[in-house]
Amino acid sequence: MSQHSSQHTDTHVLVVGAGPAGLATALSAARHGARVLVVERHRSTSIHPRASGLSTRTMEIFRTWGVADAVRTASSNVIARAMFGRTLDDPGLTENPIGFPLPREALAVSPAFPACCAQDLLEPIVLDAARRAGAEIRFDTELVDLAVDDEGAWARVRDRATGATTEVCSRFLVGADGPRSRVRTALGIDIEHLGGIGRHVQMLFRADLTTVIGDWAHGLYALEDGLIIAFGDNRWGYARPCTTDAEIPVDDAHWTALLRTATGMSDLCPELLGTAVFDLVAELATASRAGSAFLVGDAAHRTTPVGAVGLNTAVHDGHNLGWKLAWCAQDRAGEPLLASYAAERAPVGARNAHRSVQPGVPHRADGLAGDLGTGYTSPVLATGSAAFTDPADLAAAPGERAPHVWVAVDGQRCSTLDLWDGRLTLVTLDPTWRAAAEDLALAAPDLTGPRLVSTYRLGDGGAVLVRPDGYVAWRADVPVADPVGALTDAVAGAVGLTGSRANGEFVRLEAANHSFVATTGEPEPQLTPR
Repeated sequence: MSQHSSQHTDTHVLVVGAGPAGLATALSAARHGARVLVVERHRSTSIHPRASGLSTRTMEIFRTWGVADAVRTASSNVIARAMFGRTLDDPGLTENPIGFPLPREALAVSPAFPACCAQDLLEPIVLDAARRAGAEIRFDTELVDLAVDDEGAWARVRDRATGATTEVCSRFLVGADGPRSRVRTALGIDIEHLGGIGRHVQMLFRADLTTVIGDWAHGLYALEDGLIIAFGDNRWGYARPCTTDAEIPVDDAHWTALLRTATGMSDLCPELLGTAVFDLVAELATASRAGSAFLVGDAAHRTTPVGAVGLNTAVHDGHNLGWKLAWCAQDRAGEPLLASYAAERAPVGARNAHRSVQPGVPHRADGLAGDLGTGYTSPVLATGSAAFTDPADLAAAPGERAPHVWVAVDGQRCSTLDLWDGRLTLVTLDPTWRAAAEDLALAAPDLTGPRLVSTYRLGDGGAVLVRPDGYVAWRADVPVADPVGALTDAVAGAVGLTGSRANGEFVRLEAANHSFVATTGEPEPQLTPR
């Protein structure tokens, strides 16, 4: 392959695409010490609001990354439910859930609750956090050439403004470049079409609709002739089916007439901000990994807007993958940890993609059960289950999200979810296990809290090992004769190390890189009227 370039860059992780999936992966990897370069062919983050519904789990992740407050500030105050009726002023409008819990429901099992933050407001917040963590982001830069094997990736990228090219050698490559992924195509990975819910055209407009909806908007209004979606700051999307081009409104006057009919406001004078035509389809990549390259977000599993799962799935992918790439790039983890990404996230992506082409059909993964209660099975989990669990019934079993409990650490109140980032953490009240953790320089905070014992099922001799992404890797329920040996094996298994690399001295060196710092936190204020 001819490789002519004016520059050369070496990095741990090259991410192609700076949407939610790419930025989440970059931020997760950079926070765990990886050198990260992100290239994005567009000149900036999204200029369109696109998706806006952020799930409870997504807000938990943003809390971990220290951006939850900024996201909440940029969010609009909407009720995370849908209204169904003929028009917006229909007195017979009825309310239905759309997969998001109300704040009081989420706060019963989490320190966070859903938000409504348009993607064009969200992406700059995550971008800034990624840069602060050390990631380099290059906009207006496109992927030109790519070669990948099991040892790493070579890519050529081009600055679209100047034409200058750069060779990038990376240990890992991440394709986060959307449903028409050039990375996926270059890797020879096919896609499976799952169907869709039709072609639509959307007008983005700005208008004050409080005279018909009141001071609190709902996230979605399903009306006789289309959908109205709340994007905050008096911005709305009006989407309607268009199976042929003839059904696309031809001018502003036509759009204004349609919006007046849909809203029931005969004198409405909307500010029309732009249109987009799109096919609401779902697709699955036939693989989410090829050698040292990985796919995240829409490149791996495209969804329709049904259930508002697409953006959230993308963020969760990046959160799961980023730290694993960082640890492996720094030789702190092994191949089974890399393999765990596909084992854990591909089933979730497939489930969400299939679910998104079944509007109106209840699914056992809807709501908090799928968001917080999804279980994982993978090579680095002592056991595991892909079953759905009511978040209130999580028992800190391997493969489950470690449950939220308010605890006191050194006299400060925080959520258990504030303890995991950047390290493996042992949760135990048993002095023998704590001594073993100290011997391995493993984080084992001294926790107190009235619900900790019952929620984590911590009997005599109990201990729970939690990964940096907040998932339980291993647990012990009875005392053991050699706690140091047992914990050494547990840590080695959790990060995919075997043989001579899994000896106790190696684990000590790796565990010693992490020092425990408690993040204080209080429940976030309930912002909706219910």
